[in-house]
Amino acid sequence: MSKKKDDDNKLFEKLLKLNIKYAIEDSNINMSMIEIRIKYYQTLINHLEGNKPLFFQKKKLIEYNNKLEEYNNKINELYIEFHEETKLLEKLYEQI
Repeated sequence: MSKKKDDDNKLFEKLLKLNIKYAIEDSNINMSMIEIRIKYYQTLINHLEGNKPLFFQKKKLIEYNNKLEEYNNKINELYIEFHEETKLLEKLYEQI
């Protein structure tokens, strides 16, 4: 009976390690996707700055500032998400 229990425990440990491995791979993919999204918003900011309205174009300048703030906020949110994913990865690596 104890041999079966030992075999079950070994199987459980192997399955757990396999799940952790897949969770690490998934987390790495998520981090790559976050990186791509950050680059996307940085590209939008660069394009926006390349077409910055002149100081006397009040409506366009307001729209420009709103868009710039929106994109910067998105980037900040993505960095927070990236940081959370990094913490998750650290926890997963500790489990191995």
